[in-house]
Amino acid sequence: MLGRDVHAFLEEAGCCCRCTLIFLGTRTDDLYGDLSKIYEATEAAVTRLNDQSDEVQNSREDSSTSETTAGNKCSGDVNEKCLSNDEFITEKSGANENSTKKQKFAVCIACIGVLQWGCSEEAIKRLSEAIKDGGHDADGFSLSLSLPASISLRTHRLWTLLLQAHPKFPVKGREDHIGTVKDVWKNVVGPQLGAATGKTFIHGTYHDFVLNVTCTYVNDLEDCKIMNELCQTMFATRQKQHKKYANSVYSKQAIDAAFKKLTDSEVLRVCPSPPSTPNEPVTFASLQCQQAAMYMAGRYNKYSRDLPQTPWFVEGERKLGSSVQELICDILNHTVCAEDLKFSSSGREDVDVRCLGNGRPFVVEFINPQRTKLSRDKISSLQQTINNSTKLIRVRDLQIVEKKDLKNLKEGEEEKTKAYCALCIAAKGYDNSALEALSKMPQLVLQQKTPLRVLHRRPLATRSRTILSMKAHPVDQHFFKLHLTTQAGTYIKEFVHSDLGRTVPNLGEIMGCEVDIIALDVENVALDWPPKCGD
Repeated sequence: MLGRDVHAFLEEAGCCCRCTLIFLGTRTDDLYGDLSKIYEATEAAVTRLNDQSDEVQNSREDSSTSETTAGNKCSGDVNEKCLSNDEFITEKSGANENSTKKQKFAVCIACIGVLQWGCSEEAIKRLSEAIKDGGHDADGFSLSLSLPASISLRTHRLWTLLLQAHPKFPVKGREDHIGTVKDVWKNVVGPQLGAATGKTFIHGTYHDFVLNVTCTYVNDLEDCKIMNELCQTMFATRQKQHKKYANSVYSKQAIDAAFKKLTDSEVLRVCPSPPSTPNEPVTFASLQCQQAAMYMAGRYNKYSRDLPQTPWFVEGERKLGSSVQELICDILNHTVCAEDLKFSSSGREDVDVRCLGNGRPFVVEFINPQRTKLSRDKISSLQQTINNSTKLIRVRDLQIVEKKDLKNLKEGEEEKTKAYCALCIAAKGYDNSALEALSKMPQLVLQQKTPLRVLHRRPLATRSRTILSMKAHPVDQHFFKLHLTTQAGTYIKEFVHSDLGRTVPNLGEIMGCEVDIIALDVENVALDWPPKCGD
């Protein structure tokens, strides 16, 4: 009677009802139900595994007897036998409210209570409070579960002992056993959390909002030390590599990899008996809510020559009081309430360069945002709030975009053209005919070495950049304005003053006189994104 014998082996070893059912090969919704359904499913699994020939009648009699016992387990007062598997009852020793609680259950030797305490009312309460406290506005949620490595170790050991005792037992569920434990836990806990939080539980691939649950077991390290005997060379090496494996010498991945190399006989030689019964179940080490990133795009104008694009620090010391990023993002994040954010744009201007025209496209990535349901009116209101808060910048076309749209920003940074206006000075004067000649020049290809001013943060290289058109207008005998349309990534300042000859050809070389730059404006970034909003 294979089914009955295996069932008895697992119960005697100390497996809980759900783990027993998983070992017996059940992968149906019965795993997620109450105890009565689990017992019925267990009897069905046992019957399926039993020999169906000479002892059919005995199987039926045994099944009938077992079903009666199962019915007794689930009716009336919960008895001690049921407590040893699934029920969690604690009693206070004495009348004092602060007295220590005594456990009155046996923790499963396979899941260490994940499918026992981990599915209890206390666990559901903690999980639902974590979701509520997170304050995220997602309608649905999924669950992610991280288990102690010792659960994987214990499962491997139990399968080895089970197959030694019953060689004909099917091994189909061995490889995905831990995955099944996680799925069972999610499907037991998920609907209850949904009812408690008012959000819809979504099982499977769903990344909009996830509750990441990390379980810990107090004796995890002690359990795993047996791996030093099972696979001495591998784990001795990992222990020596302190920096690489500081917190993960006995990781689940390492244990699984080791067991793939070990034969069952090698495991049995070191582990001839089942794992010890845990003194206490797993607990939740951390509960982290993670909502998918939200992306908000727009265009900004910058009117100040004393404003960096992002916070500016030199050797840890803050330079200047604010930045384009902060003027935009501080107001947005006051509403979105993200854990962190990243500001990106299609190129960047220097601190002393203004950005005029239609502005420069930008994107803000809000990491783990609490609020993502923003109406068009709300976004317009945020844009107006930014514009009313400062005269240093102005934002337009603010909108929520998809992650896939961000490729447009990178394309604009590397491939699109940009228009500039530079106020230049020739200290010794210039020839007006030289200005007129500039507008008649064909496209000009520059060879630009990394500028000295950015060499501390960018690698030394020589880059080819193209000036598509130029047009100059005199201001007086020393000053003139130069309008340029260039390939993205062209260093305009260095083209004007040559950067000690590191850019060739350069404006002074073309005009035949010494030229420097007084001021620079970005007049257009030729990127038609994000779409105009009409506000």
